[in-house]
Parts: sequence; C-alpha cells; structure tokens
Amino acid sequence: MGIMMAQMANKKKNGKRFVIVGNEKYGLYFGETSATDAEVAKTHSLRLDSCRHICRWYGKTGGITSLAAFGPCGSQAGESRIGAPAPSQLLTGVVNVIDCSDEAVAAFAKVQARDA
Repeated sequence: MGIMMAQMANKKKNGKRFVIVGNEKYGLYFGETSATDAEVAKTHSLRLDSCRHICRWYGKTGGITSLAAFGPCGSQAGESRIGAPAPSQLLTGVVNVIDCSDEAVAAFAKVQARDA
C-alpha cells in the first residue's frame, strides 16, 4: 500500500488522477490517468496506468459511483474479484470516467488479485 499512498500524494503534482473507467466492450477498470475529460470526450479512449480490471466487487451501497467513493469495502471486500495491475493499458470505447476519492484508492490498494 505504500507505493499507492505515495502516488496519491503526488496526484496533483504529476497531473494524474485515479479513476474508474467503464468501456462499451469489457466492463470496469481502476487505475491512474493523465487524460483530461476533454481528451476522453473527443477520442473515447485513454491510457490507464496500473490498470486493474474490476470483475466483481462488494461495497457499502453498490453501484459504480459508490465504488469510486468508497472502493471495495465491508465484510465481503476480500471476496471482490479485481485483477492484478498491468503496467499500462489503452482503453477504447470509453463511456464513463469517474474520479476516485482517496478512501477508494486506499481500499483498492488493500484488495489483492486472486484466482477465481
């Protein structure tokens, strides 16, 4: 978790932000991007660093915005299925980009990728 916390501290300094991204073909992703909203709106794509695929999650209230606000949490958070981070991924067909709270970023850092 130390690396991700350091990245959070540098969020404004390096122009990157942690986001949840929804695309038309394959679902939800969590990671860090420097793409602006205007760039994503124009190209419907973005590059996501430390990209993790979100297959299934458990949280406080359900829904994508709650995931961005709180991250995977609660008594079943450990049962969430979130992939290991890939160094970088180009996501196309982007339809949603939701900024994550610091609480959500910290929660994602606690969830380890696991086998199905």
